[in-house]
Amino acid sequence: MTETQQLLAEYGKTGSEEAFRELVSRYVDLVYSAAVRLVNGDAHLAEDVTQTVFADLARMAKKLSRESMLGGWLHRHTCFVASNVMRSERRRLARERQAVEMNASEDHSAANFALIAPVLDEAVNQLGAEDRAAIMLRYFEQKDFRSVGEALGSNEEAARKRVDRALNKLESLLKVRGVALSGAALATVLATQTVSAAPVGFAVTISSAALASAAAGTGTTLTLLEIMSMTKLKVGIVTAVVAAGVAVPWVMHHNTQTKLNEVKAALRQQQEASAHLIAENERLSNLVASASAPTTTVAAAPSSDTLKLRGEVGRLRRENIEIAASKTNGPSPLSGMTDNPEMFELIRKQQRTGMSMIYKDFTNRINLSPEMSEKMFDLLADNVMENIDRITEVLKDGKTGEALNQVFAEQEAAFLQKLQSMLTPEELSQYKDYTQNIASYLTAEQFKSMMTGDSDAKNQKAKQIYQLMQEETRAALEQAGLPADFQTTPTLNFRNIASEAEAEKNLKLLDDIYGRVLGRLGPVLSAPEIEKFKEFRSIAINGNRMNLAINRKMMAPGPK
Repeated sequence: MTETQQLLAEYGKTGSEEAFRELVSRYVDLVYSAAVRLVNGDAHLAEDVTQTVFADLARMAKKLSRESMLGGWLHRHTCFVASNVMRSERRRLARERQAVEMNASEDHSAANFALIAPVLDEAVNQLGAEDRAAIMLRYFEQKDFRSVGEALGSNEEAARKRVDRALNKLESLLKVRGVALSGAALATVLATQTVSAAPVGFAVTISSAALASAAAGTGTTLTLLEIMSMTKLKVGIVTAVVAAGVAVPWVMHHNTQTKLNEVKAALRQQQEASAHLIAENERLSNLVASASAPTTTVAAAPSSDTLKLRGEVGRLRRENIEIAASKTNGPSPLSGMTDNPEMFELIRKQQRTGMSMIYKDFTNRINLSPEMSEKMFDLLADNVMENIDRITEVLKDGKTGEALNQVFAEQEAAFLQKLQSMLTPEELSQYKDYTQNIASYLTAEQFKSMMTGDSDAKNQKAKQIYQLMQEETRAALEQAGLPADFQTTPTLNFRNIASEAEAEKNLKLLDDIYGRVLGRLGPVLSAPEIEKFKEFRSIAINGNRMNLAINRKMMAPGPK
């Protein structure tokens, strides 16, 4: 049994998240590259396809044969998923016509490869099982002939011959589609162009989302980042998990986008009307001033025209005030959707999924019963939904400073009171400690898959990073004059959605903590791993900032 098969067996038997994350890390480039080709180079759509494939793997792993060649299975499933996503035979035929019309002069530049790329995967998928396995192992998984032979149960020389025969068959399948490449040229293209790197941190995000989907037991593939920001999976590492804190599920993207477009159009119309009224106001004011200017002769009573002008100015000023008020007194785009009971429940369900991912480890630590764990996850989800209402109220009233803090302090106190009735004093104390250290915990866990070494080595380094994060968080909070229980995870601190100024303070604080930790990682990580941590830091901060901004727009009051 190969190492990959052992990892698959371990995940299928025990549900080991570590084993699954390792599988994703090994195969995400293969799946993502195939998806990019199959969706005609649309990177965002390729990320959606990739996530779906691994979510399906997480759910179907137990049913797969332990002798399965995982690379081959993933490739075939990628083709299947991409085909369903595209849903357009016309587009597929258009790509094939491009390949047929391509100059067959064996110019194997990247541009020409981009044209034939979608045809390549379909052709590979039509090979027999053994030939497809040989191609996948040699070129897609980039194994040497010795490793190919071991995987196929033969030797290096037999693997070389098998790959050559498979190349010849693939060459014939491509010719049927109008692509004229010699066997040698095809081998070169496959070796150099087939697999490209997936976005930085994508494996981490994919793992979390796929495991969440499997745990939920549904066929719907929802990433926590999509729940947060309605954007494709491309930002934040820390936000990949904590983003479930607030906002709208991806399945509502189309309806939400339509509503946003309507809101934007209404705002544009009001802005134009307001600008016109302001200009007219100024013109009439000038006329009134001119008509009312004192003279050096006998003072005269205002004329009827002057009185009319003054009345018109007053009316226009009142209209300006009403228009300005209407821009901030209407419902938010999100509240408009949560008024629908079905939409409300759908949003709440997704928040519950995200919060259960964050607090599942905590309920396991304190040995909370399954029934009590479910009640706690419900309470956490309800707290998120109530905070969404608080955020909209704060944005509507324009509250800042102490007034803003009071709103969320009262909401937090009400939530803790409910939680207190559910947990023992010791458990409640552990909850507060766990919540206080969420940023440290998530950082250590999510960065683990980017480390090198075996599982024991990764766990040890992750433990050290967790300790460093705790120490530097305490130091940074003390230096900033903030309480020890201040929530440093930006997307779990609801004040950050209600106030851009508060958000920037929190982001600066988290970035400072990462900088402090980075300065102490020399004895813990290798030089390449430290460079990866720098990338992790940048992506986490930028991802949080974007997510907070999008949520702020969704919860801000719109026009009446």
